[in-house]
Formats: sequence, C-alpha cells, structure tokens
Amino acid sequence: MFIEFSEEQTMLRDSAEKYLRDNYTFDRRQAIVKQPRGFCAEHWQMFADLGWLAMTFSEDAGGFGGGALETMILCEQFGKHLVLEPYLESVVLVGGLIERGASAAIQEQVLSGIVSGELQGAFAYLEEGRVADPWSVATHAKKDGDDFVIEGNKTVVLNGPEADFFVVSARTGTSDTASLDNISLFLVAKETAGLSLRNYKTYDGRAACELRLDQVKVPAGNLLGALDGAYELAQPVFARGIVAVCAEAIGAMDALLEATVNYTKQRKQFGQPISSFQVLRHRMVDMYMEIELSRSLLMATAWKLDNAAPDAEQCVAALKAKVGKAGRYVSHNAIQLHGGIGTTDELSVGHYFKRLAAIGVMFGSRDYHLSRAVSF
Repeated sequence: MFIEFSEEQTMLRDSAEKYLRDNYTFDRRQAIVKQPRGFCAEHWQMFADLGWLAMTFSEDAGGFGGGALETMILCEQFGKHLVLEPYLESVVLVGGLIERGASAAIQEQVLSGIVSGELQGAFAYLEEGRVADPWSVATHAKKDGDDFVIEGNKTVVLNGPEADFFVVSARTGTSDTASLDNISLFLVAKETAGLSLRNYKTYDGRAACELRLDQVKVPAGNLLGALDGAYELAQPVFARGIVAVCAEAIGAMDALLEATVNYTKQRKQFGQPISSFQVLRHRMVDMYMEIELSRSLLMATAWKLDNAAPDAEQCVAALKAKVGKAGRYVSHNAIQLHGGIGTTDELSVGHYFKRLAAIGVMFGSRDYHLSRAVSF
C-alpha cells in the first residue's frame, strides 16, 4: 500500500531526517551509550522544542493531534540512526495510557511534563519467564480502604532508571496468569515506599531495570481506566507502540541494506568487487524485497489504525510477525555479507543487528503475533 503524505507529514519527515543526520551520527550515538543515563538530555529537550514529544497527543492534551502515520514517520527516522532517547517508552506508551485512562487532574499535571520534556515515564508490564506474552501477569493488587497495595516483580522495564513514574500492570481479580480479564493499570511514583530498582543496560544499549514492588501502596485515584479494564485500555496503545517499533525496524533495515550495498562495492575478491557476483546481488535484492513488503504492510496498518478499520488489530498482529521475520532475514544477511567485521562494535552493522533482535521480541514474540493474526 502506498500513501501520499500530506504537506505537514512531509515536513515532519524532512525535519527529522535533517536533524538526525546532522546531530546523531554513529560516533555520537556510541558516546551517548556510554553515558550513565543511556540517552542525551540535550537531544531530548530538542525533541520537545521541535514538537515531537507533543505530536501524538490530542489538542486538548496540549498536543498536535497526530496519529499512527505521524508516529510511523518519526520512528522510521529514529531507526535509521539508532536513536536511544525514550520516545517509545515515555511518549507513545506511558503518555498514551495516561491520556486514555488517567483523571483530568493527573493528565494536566503529567502530560504537560511529558510534552515539555521535564518528565519521563516507563511502562512496567513484563515479568520474568513471561516476556513472550505481554498479558501474562502474576503481579497482584488488593484493595485496602482508599488505596491499592501492589505486590510483585517486573522485568525489562525500559527507561526505568530515568523514569519519574511507572505505569504498572497488576491482577485485581483471578490469579489465572493467562487470563486477559482482571488486570488493572496503576500510576506509581518513583519515590513510593516499597519500590526498588536494579538498573542495567540491555544488549542494544537501552537503559532498563528490574522493578520490585513490595507492598507498594497507591491511591485509588491512580488507577488508570476502569478496574479490571487494562486490556481494553492498553491494547490500542500497544497497537500504536507496535507501529512505532516496526517503523523503527524498517528504518534500521534501510540503513543496513545501504551499508551492505556500499560495503560489497568496496570489498574485492578475485580482483573485482563482490557486488558483481550474481548470487550476492540476488541476496541483496531479497533483502530489499523483505523491507519493501514490510513497509507496505506498515503503511496499511498505520492508515487502518488512524481510520478505525475493523481489521486494524489483525493487521497489527500480522505486521509485527512480518517485521520480526524480515528483521531477522535482513540483519543476518547483512552480517553474512560483511563477514567478521560486521559483528564488531566499531561498525554500525552489529548495533543494527542487536536493535532488530530486541524489536523482534517486544510486545510479544513473532509466534505470539502470528497466532493472533490467524485467530481473527
């Protein structure tokens, strides 16, 4: 599917491409990875000044009313440059959940901080041994007067070390960890008693933490959406998040293909560039086809989400499964065509490989989404 962008969408794409090309080179990115925070505060503030942090929020919430297409356009550029700043975690996921489910008072306080770049959040929904399914939840919350008491553990909480607050999923009913019912979402401030973090870096350079909730007490007003209504509240936000990471993956695959083509033009065997060998040309054409098929499905899915198409959720699942397959194929072949140098930290290829591997398991594995796509 081909979509002709509006003038505003074209300006967004061009401005993001120019800013990141000029200011987010691979060497600068590697310097950011080594920083304790895991991202650059100056870049984050510039994202706010450029309006990127406000882009997807409604005008009533202080945003510009952008949709999945705008998220796709921006995140594709993020993928090309391996951007580390927590746009997905803080804006798309946490910001989306707060806009959809928080009280007016919390929205006014928190969303304005996210849009200005002063506040960041993290979504704590994954649990150890259950990362293939984002809705397999064992953490539980019990009503205690005017509060809820949360007990449990969360893993791979992206942007957790820098978050000012967390959105935490917990069971408020049945103990069946496979059930989509009886799960609720709570807003938990970082300084809340009983909350402890173990910080680390993921293999693709992101800041993350393990989150322990030991009798964490939160006011009932911090419940997002309806009690037991986490699935209905979060599923549309997950869909927007999947579009974001799939767009990022396609941007990364574009960069990988370009790097691979350039390398094969320079690398010589038997007195000629290896790009002249037909079997390698076919391999790179196959890489290109995987990228373009994924891009077409991405555009169709983003359009369907923005227009509330009845099969939008099925398309989201199919997109995640397809991009997982394409990312694996493109990244593996890029490494193969580069040879051993492709795995070194000095070359960007290995870092794109790691990022695509991480995206492949985000929001559920390829098998998880493939089974969802065929179940509709």
